[in-house]
Amino acid sequence: ASVDLQGKPWNPKRVVVQYVGEVEDGKYTKGSWKGDVPDGPWPPLANPDGSRREDGRLPFIMRADGYGAIFGPGMKDGPFPEHYEPMECPVEKNLMSAQFVNPVAAVFKSDQDVVKTCDPRFPFVGTTYRVTEHWQTGVLTRWQPWLLEAEPQIFVEMSEHLAKLKNIQNGELVVVESARGRLEAVAIVTKRLQTLTVMDHEIHQVGLPWHFGWVWPPNGGDSANLLTPAVGDPNTRIPETKSFMVNVRKKKEA
Repeated sequence: ASVDLQGKPWNPKRVVVQYVGEVEDGKYTKGSWKGDVPDGPWPPLANPDGSRREDGRLPFIMRADGYGAIFGPGMKDGPFPEHYEPMECPVEKNLMSAQFVNPVAAVFKSDQDVVKTCDPRFPFVGTTYRVTEHWQTGVLTRWQPWLLEAEPQIFVEMSEHLAKLKNIQNGELVVVESARGRLEAVAIVTKRLQTLTVMDHEIHQVGLPWHFGWVWPPNGGDSANLLTPAVGDPNTRIPETKSFMVNVRKKKEA
């Protein structure tokens, strides 16, 4: 998509991928793609002299017509991309749109499915992610001694600024709590997480891996999903575990 029919970049000063080959009588005899990895080994659609190649392919191989599209049919939201705030977030207004959150998100309505936006009890943004040593929930990798030695238990990462604000030291046991649940985790004070400025307000964030659970190891800690809201993408129902609101404090203060 970033090259012309001959496989040459539209902007020679900003090359992402390009086709480099030997040319004879205006036609490629052999060659290969250089730079980024294309979706397949096929040559470009045309030779340097402009003649079409029968063995070329259009770039968007996951679409039947081979062409890119601004939007696709059959989606529950759209057709154009829209910014919505998470169901649980630290702001009261969507600066990009009059619509605050996704109106067709999959939201569950049980007594346990509580959502608290801008609740002073939960002032920090929480997020979840993976670590290299564990796969998915960790149900397989937590039983491998060498992987468990590298990542033995749940932790919560926080900025140096937030740690100082909450008087938390690296390695201390802390409590992380949301409107839905709470868990204990080891504090990791790191430069990886930074304080954000959102709508002229200082916003702190913390992050937890979601590889741990209740079976093994005995001191591995609880699942990060105790904290996350039961909200799903309207098309795939993938849960919204990347942004939610929490509080964090030393265990002895909890």
